[in-house]
Amino acid sequence: MSMETTTRAESRLTSPEPLRVLASKRIAAHPELYKIIDMCNRTLRDYGFIFGLSKEGEEMTVTIYQA
Repeated sequence: MSMETTTRAESRLTSPEPLRVLASKRIAAHPELYKIIDMCNRTLRDYGFIFGLSKEGEEMTVTIYQA
């Protein structure tokens, strides 16, 4: 029985293209807003849209990106 080892061609990690911000909106914080952002990402990622959510104090920022 012979064992073969497979070597991969040299692979390099390249930085992805920067995301383009389409819109950004700051709103009052809500504890379940992340669920809407998650639904949007799952539904619209195949169309090239990515949704981000950040929190600063009592406000959240929703950002829409185009990949």
